[in-house]
Amino acid sequence: MRDSRVVRASEQPFEEVVGEGAHGLELARLYRHPEGSATFQLARVSAGGISKRHAHEWDQANWIASGVAEVDVDGEVFRLQPGDSIVIPGGRPHSFSNPGSTPLLLVAVLGPGAP
Repeated sequence: MRDSRVVRASEQPFEEVVGEGAHGLELARLYRHPEGSATFQLARVSAGGISKRHAHEWDQANWIASGVAEVDVDGEVFRLQPGDSIVIPGGRPHSFSNPGSTPLLLVAVLGPGAP
């Protein structure tokens, strides 16, 4: 049996994502199942920030904790508010941007195959 693990807000391992069109984006990987069946992470996007447009083989479910998100999935743009969620099927090109004036914080669960 594995031990429980707590990650305090002040200890979240945010790392800046740089290059290829991303700016103002930080990711904190909080948990990855040892067999790769799921990954749990946070994303923080500064006002005006954006992730690079990308696609991957795994499904991705996101829940907006705070701020406003514009999510572009294959050219269809969704505007999400706190409490909203979106599921992006694997293989679909997508990006997240923050059109608001405050930071965007979202929770992401990545399906099998995520690094």
